[in-house]
Amino acid sequence: MTDKKYTHKIVMYDVNGLVRTARFESENQAIHFIDWAVMQDTKFASDNSGIRFNMNNIVQINPFEVIEHD
Repeated sequence: MTDKKYTHKIVMYDVNGLVRTARFESENQAIHFIDWAVMQDTKFASDNSGIRFNMNNIVQINPFEVIEHD
């Protein structure tokens, strides 16, 4: 299995107070996720790692961040 180098992340909080983190391989993909999830009012959105997020349960979406690699 190859280890992908995710460069950006979006931290979200759900209705239960749990932290959900979406990971992306570029800034454009992170911006597209926010556009798709928020602006299009979609029920599910996926990140680059294939994780699906139920956007109806998300109560807070933070701006995307750059992931610092060692």
